[in-house]
Amino acid sequence: MERANGGAREATVLLVEAPPFGATYADPEGTALAGIGTLRRAAWSEATAEATTTEAFDAALPEIDGIVVSPWTKRLPEFTPERWAKAERLRVIAGTFDHRYGDWIDVEEAHRHGVTIVDTSRSMTPTVAEFALAMTLNLLRDIPTSIDLVRGGGWKESAWDQPGFVYGDLTGRRVGLAGFGSINRRYAELLAPFRCAVAAYDPFVADADLRQATIARAESLVDLAAASEIFVVGIPPTPATKGIIAEAVIDALPRGALFVLVTRMAVVEQAALWRRALAGEIRAAIDVFEPEPPPSGAPFRRSPFVQPTPHIAGGAAYCHRRCFATAAADAVAILNGGDPIYAVTPRDEQLYQGELTT
Repeated sequence: MERANGGAREATVLLVEAPPFGATYADPEGTALAGIGTLRRAAWSEATAEATTTEAFDAALPEIDGIVVSPWTKRLPEFTPERWAKAERLRVIAGTFDHRYGDWIDVEEAHRHGVTIVDTSRSMTPTVAEFALAMTLNLLRDIPTSIDLVRGGGWKESAWDQPGFVYGDLTGRRVGLAGFGSINRRYAELLAPFRCAVAAYDPFVADADLRQATIARAESLVDLAAASEIFVVGIPPTPATKGIIAEAVIDALPRGALFVLVTRMAVVEQAALWRRALAGEIRAAIDVFEPEPPPSGAPFRRSPFVQPTPHIAGGAAYCHRRCFATAAADAVAILNGGDPIYAVTPRDEQLYQGELTT
């Protein structure tokens, strides 16, 4: 994008601050987009009428080179042929959309118009992966129960062991990664000092990528589960992955194994998971549920074999701010002729639509 130096035109960026977070996690001082040129703001609230937002959006389109959206605002006005005709200058739309934009923009059509879509959902990876590691360590030593014991005025009556379960050190454990996307890749990096024997099942990842990460390939999720002491689910929810952690996978877990879930419960057959966990055959740390919140009387809430948390792995202010900052940085990079980090590709779109084949 041409800049102001040498008399060339500056870029104009529309910053859309809209629900659910709006300006809360955006950039009130404009520092993330400093130096880009002209910054226009569109502040939308839950009470803003759709006609009002659409009118403002259409009025801005002919004059803007980029759109940056506040975190987790998953919808903009639909890009119809009429809007594409207005958006002749547009080069980038950046936000944290959780891979949900198919109902308002077509990725391939955007590419044909020279527009890059940036989705910084994966910038949450460090936060979520670190939380998954914390969940693993909590399971290994049953730390939450020990805290509750002391807070309740009690004390251990014998050695703090967990007979029948994988327990104690993480070092040297057999860890199975269901999916080797951004979360489990980072989780595997965090495991490096623990010298674990790590295997993964992901048909969309090349052998060379696994070898480079010193991770063995499992031929199926059932094989992976059967060989795992710790089983970590990092598979995103798509039409193709619903219930992929099926009963056969869960039943293949050795008695006493540990199960960690931080993506979405939609990928797991809940009945099988709760059957084994509530029977004390496996122990599970679960951060996501379906529905959310789960019923107040759900037995897993009080089970000694389940460590439930209220969907907090990535739900932190600093994480949302990073999502916005990376979206802004990618938009700036594109408008300056550089390369973004989180550009959406047709392959990404196929993956999250459940249409990608190996």
